[in-house]
Amino acid sequence: MADDSVVIDGVRFMSLYHHDGRFVRGGGLFAFARRDPDGGRTLFCLELAQDISRQADCGHRAWTYAVSQGMNELLVHLAGSQQAPGELEPGASYPPLRYALFDDGDEGLGDPLPAGAFSSPGAA
Repeated sequence: MADDSVVIDGVRFMSLYHHDGRFVRGGGLFAFARRDPDGGRTLFCLELAQDISRQADCGHRAWTYAVSQGMNELLVHLAGSQQAPGELEPGASYPPLRYALFDDGDEGLGDPLPAGAFSSPGAA
């Protein structure tokens, strides 16, 4: 389990080992991600869940795609975990973000969306 925080669009996410979603009992946002050599992250899925432990696992429709792309992290933001929008703990990092999101429309082929379909400040 990693001990760092990652900020995505002003929201702080905890970084966990990608199989640790089963321990996160509660609602919030989660992302299947890969920590890249430059410290940046590539996101394969970003979703809101009522119970992360029941959704961020190997039964998720984007799991196989994310694993095939090198997923090694689960990023989690629990509902209600920030006092105010944009309020972040000292030491949170703003890594370069890349998006290769799973596309349901490809009949389960798991092809990423076109490059540039999403962007983030500081994206490479």
